[in-house]
Amino acid sequence: MPKLKVVVISSGLAPQYGGAAISEASLCSALKDQCELTILCRKENTDPVFVKSFNLQSLIRYSPIEAFQASRQKCDWMENIIRKADIVHLNGHWKWENYFFARICRRHEVPYILHPRGMLLVGHRRKWLKRLFNLLIGKSIVHHADQIIALSQFEKNQFRPYSTAAQERVTVIPNGIPSIEAAPPSPGFFPAAREGYFLYFGRIEARKNLVFLIEAFNRYISCSGQRDLVLLGPIERGYDKTIKKKIESLGMSKRVHFYPPVYDEQKWSVLRGATAVVYPAVEEPFGRVPFEAVAAGVPPLVPDASGSSEYLRSFLPHSIYKHQDAEDFVNALFTLEKKERSAATGLSEARAWVRKDLNWDKISLEVLGVYQNLIHGQAAVARS
Repeated sequence: MPKLKVVVISSGLAPQYGGAAISEASLCSALKDQCELTILCRKENTDPVFVKSFNLQSLIRYSPIEAFQASRQKCDWMENIIRKADIVHLNGHWKWENYFFARICRRHEVPYILHPRGMLLVGHRRKWLKRLFNLLIGKSIVHHADQIIALSQFEKNQFRPYSTAAQERVTVIPNGIPSIEAAPPSPGFFPAAREGYFLYFGRIEARKNLVFLIEAFNRYISCSGQRDLVLLGPIERGYDKTIKKKIESLGMSKRVHFYPPVYDEQKWSVLRGATAVVYPAVEEPFGRVPFEAVAAGVPPLVPDASGSSEYLRSFLPHSIYKHQDAEDFVNALFTLEKKERSAATGLSEARAWVRKDLNWDKISLEVLGVYQNLIHGQAAVARS
């Protein structure tokens, strides 16, 4: 049986695109031996070193204008790639060329899957521009998708402003998380922080709800909390200035510490050294960091209004707090600080679940199943 010809259109393959880039690259890496895979990504959104680290050799870099030209049958190479595909897998949402990719698919009756990865939410920055985008082309992209992949049931709530028909074509498939072997943390990685710190690991940006985190952590300190807080990650649009100003105004400079991002084995070492990983992001459809913490053998702390809590609640009820409830958040910090035995038992079970159900081989087979169901469905319609 010949392999399916799959075209994956990436939203970005570079470290600055965070979890979405890692998830897209990891999925492509897992699919490349099971499909005849071609990856398309904007030239300016591609980092060759990042791509090479995932051994992605079927990447073609494009300029957005080429998608427009292909929709008018004036860019033969791009139109030919899509026309000959069995499936097009479209990632992300806020790129205007996605509309033209979708048009080319419809012209040649090639089914396309939309994998928004949390990007259908109209929130945070530039809301008016996102609403305009959806009014002009965004809702059309969603409406005509043959299938939509959500990362969680929670993410499906973000699809409500879009067409009802699209919501009926949703399949929930989580992201994969790499398995790692247990190992001790590197001592003294954060010399200014107390031993056994709470760790925020992720982008320093407004969506991650860091003002709430700082204010709630101040309450924890005022109640004689013994751990420091470490903030670790890439800074977006100078948002660290907002957070540092808040820290200084509350007199917390000796208890909250900023560090630049780390990667690879250093990242896992930092995770292992934490008492817990706090991740208070707003409207997070999945969130890689809490699951990476579990994989490293460290409990996370996430709000109940998140995709993370949906998957982790049955294992780690002490790791869930009420969204935007500072008192509940502080109580959870003290519970994790004490390292209760029940929490440790749940963590072991959660880690086994991540290893078994969130490995990329399993996730890629679920995605491949979506591809095959669409192809078989089309074949059945053609025969009828």
